[in-house]
Amino acid sequence: MADWMGTEGGWEQIQNMNPQQQQLMSQLLSQLGGAQGSGMEWLQQMLSGDPEAMAAFEAPYKRQFEQETVPGIAERFAGMGSGGAQSSSAFNQTMGQAGSELSQNLAALRGGLQQNAMNSLQGMMGQGYKPQFESMYKQPTMGILPSMMGQFAQGAGQGLSKFATMGIG
Repeated sequence: MADWMGTEGGWEQIQNMNPQQQQLMSQLLSQLGGAQGSGMEWLQQMLSGDPEAMAAFEAPYKRQFEQETVPGIAERFAGMGSGGAQSSSAFNQTMGQAGSELSQNLAALRGGLQQNAMNSLQGMMGQGYKPQFESMYKQPTMGILPSMMGQFAQGAGQGLSKFATMGIG
């Protein structure tokens, strides 16, 4: 019937996302609200500075330090020939410096990890603020019947005009 009569103009809501994007957004927003799911829990732990999460993060670095750095330093001082080289102040100072560097590196890594977690969270939250719908104005259309009537009226008007000018002269 709209083809015959035409349609009125008006505003309508258009979805900005396909069904897969809508589903993903819904999941993301539910996770943000409850901070559930392994990814969200990890982000929450990193941002809160949870001691257990930080210990798990630091463990491989500490293990590497204990298995590679400490034996390397000890080996270097053992090669000096003196039996007491490992008990010397130079050995203790070198070990202290290596431990201090490990602590500084871990602190920098934790800071970077927390910054990345914050950026990830902000990115996800930004997706939640995107409009899901867009308002769009739909132009009115003229149907077949009004168009034909308009043409008929125009033709009749022209005919009457000619007829009127012919009869007057």
